[in-house]
Amino acid sequence: MDDLLGLALSPIVSCAAPVSRPLASSANSPLQKYSADRIQLPIVLDFQSDKGREEIREWYHKQPTTGFTHIEHRKETTGRFGHEFVVIRLVNSTACRFDRRAREDMRGHALKDEGTISEDSAHVITQADTESKARLDESEVLLSTNLVWGKDINLEFILAMCCEIQSHPAAKSYSLLHYNCYFFSWTLVTIIDHQARQQRVRKSYSIKLSADDWIAGFYDLLSQEMVVFGLHWQKESLWKRVTRLGQSIIGANSHQRSLILRVDKFIHEGMKRELGDHFSKRLDINLNKLLFPSQIPSWLNKQVSSALQEGGRLGVQQFLAETNAHSQINNKLSAPIHPRKVDSGEERLDGSASSVVDVGHIYQSLDERARWKAETEWKRYEKIIDTFIANSSKLKMWSNACWPPSNVVHKHVTERMGDHFKQTEGYGFGKAEPSIERAKDSMAEIWVSILDMMEDKSELSFL
Repeated sequence: MDDLLGLALSPIVSCAAPVSRPLASSANSPLQKYSADRIQLPIVLDFQSDKGREEIREWYHKQPTTGFTHIEHRKETTGRFGHEFVVIRLVNSTACRFDRRAREDMRGHALKDEGTISEDSAHVITQADTESKARLDESEVLLSTNLVWGKDINLEFILAMCCEIQSHPAAKSYSLLHYNCYFFSWTLVTIIDHQARQQRVRKSYSIKLSADDWIAGFYDLLSQEMVVFGLHWQKESLWKRVTRLGQSIIGANSHQRSLILRVDKFIHEGMKRELGDHFSKRLDINLNKLLFPSQIPSWLNKQVSSALQEGGRLGVQQFLAETNAHSQINNKLSAPIHPRKVDSGEERLDGSASSVVDVGHIYQSLDERARWKAETEWKRYEKIIDTFIANSSKLKMWSNACWPPSNVVHKHVTERMGDHFKQTEGYGFGKAEPSIERAKDSMAEIWVSILDMMEDKSELSFL
């Protein structure tokens, strides 16, 4: 059985294969300035301990250059395994190699669901290091791309990526099937390429203009559902019938009835503002947080749904504030509309005993009914979102703007992920599609964390 399992996993366990040369901490190196004509030892990237961060800081500041022009995804061809890694070509004609393996004394735990301790490393290969250069030259180049648009991407950015991979709840552990050397390499080349291209995409106004059109189309679809922002339903709904019944029970006057009906307007206007101000205007920025076009539909659903829910909440909030401000006009609304408890535990509408209502808890305090109305509207619109997203031509335009068909990195990584997880599925280690989506989601989460780190330089404490 062990032989059969080993045979099945032989193309995969490459990620756990030992390096032909032991990794050594930079702490063992003499304290001298690195140069292009001197051999450097690999450094284990440990961002979790004080000692590890200090070693990384020392290693980084000793490098003669941190800028690079090319990135390569490579695969070892010698030996039994096909370990994969990433190489960046620095501007001084040296290369820096980044690897991920399971820690040598913990590799037996790599098949567990929770994984085992990972050992990520960096190794600057100089011209003087002929042995490492020869080994590098023997490896197969799976992908090579230059950074035409990535002028500001440097070694600091890659270290931030490695740090966030080690900080991710799942990816921090080495997992033979998921968070292995393949995942590590995919993440590095994908995020580096994405960051480089985003410097160009951010300068495009086509996404901003199409976002406005998309929101306008969504408004039209809502109108077809008998909702017009700023107006009321054209049909009498169950809500109105229940409202009218409750009003007759408690003897609500015409002013109270108008207050109840006016909440629709506030809810719809709040939703419209939230979609326009906090969604449409920032769509190009928010799209940057995705790494794959396949993530757009689910992301868009969450964004629109969240905007509608928040807009409804803010609309109700404004409605209650304005109603309270004018409540003194009517004697029956002489107290704030927010409910307060009475001795019996029931809630009052206006502060008088006669206005305590309990019709199966359907018609209660005005603020509760307004919030219930906003929640009902939001849930009803949620059913529309998926249909609109599926039929929208704008998504294709956004996808092409952020991930042009000519982009070789996206195509390469997507194909490599598909091949890897179809292989693991063939060996009985779970379905490929969920594994692919899991990897994509983890990479996107790491990417968002990197954006936050690069924006707040204080988080780059290891440098």
